[in-house]
Amino acid sequence: MVGTRPGKAAPRPVVLFDWGETLMWVPGMIHDPERHLACVESVFESDICPELGADCAQLPVRMFIEYYHEACRAQIARSKETLREHSFDERFALTLRLAGIGTLPDAAALRRMSDALGREVTKGARLLDFADEVVATLARSYRLGVVSNYPHGPVVGASLERFGLRQHFETVVVSSDTGWMKPHADCYAPALAAMSAPPGRTLMVGDDLRNDVKGAKALGLYTAWIAPHTTAVDPDVDIHLTCLSQLPAHCERIFGTDA
Repeated sequence: MVGTRPGKAAPRPVVLFDWGETLMWVPGMIHDPERHLACVESVFESDICPELGADCAQLPVRMFIEYYHEACRAQIARSKETLREHSFDERFALTLRLAGIGTLPDAAALRRMSDALGREVTKGARLLDFADEVVATLARSYRLGVVSNYPHGPVVGASLERFGLRQHFETVVVSSDTGWMKPHADCYAPALAAMSAPPGRTLMVGDDLRNDVKGAKALGLYTAWIAPHTTAVDPDVDIHLTCLSQLPAHCERIFGTDA
């Protein structure tokens, strides 16, 4: 029988959270394209045009938005099919190619454009109901991390900082940094490795059945699915939540009160 050595406490269980539509709402292309495009428009004159130089004169903002929208549709579809994540930098590069810009800005300029858009998106972020209370409560008993699909990692960290949640998470892993999207194992792997998270003591919480439940269950993790309007429960769902506020009680049930 293998046990814990006397005087050495067992590691606390790990709770991993999805970010978008689980803890946070942001103006993104999938859930709110109009507001996301408004963010692009708001940084066009101040942060995009200066990087384009003379080319900006032949690319009015409405035309730029149309090409950006087309680039997003193409890259989101490809990412969904291949599970390879794209980035804001790549979105802007494809936008400019579609617009017929011959010489693209260099990598540093594309990143400045991306960072400007990321800051604007972060300004539009809002916490979802009960996210701050639940995270603070769980942080007292469990080790917390974030595993998120998003094409610009700084937005995830900055939004968590903005609402005072970043301090509670030991690690934040974003698909734009790993190159892979959930449900691919290589999106989960950095968080699991960084936290030395054993499958039998690790729970993944999210709103997406494929990405957050199927992907995590394939790795042997417990799963919690936030689905307030769904009654049918998939066999890979260990915890069905109609509200995030229900999560702490379920964590006590599966991990015990002495976690």
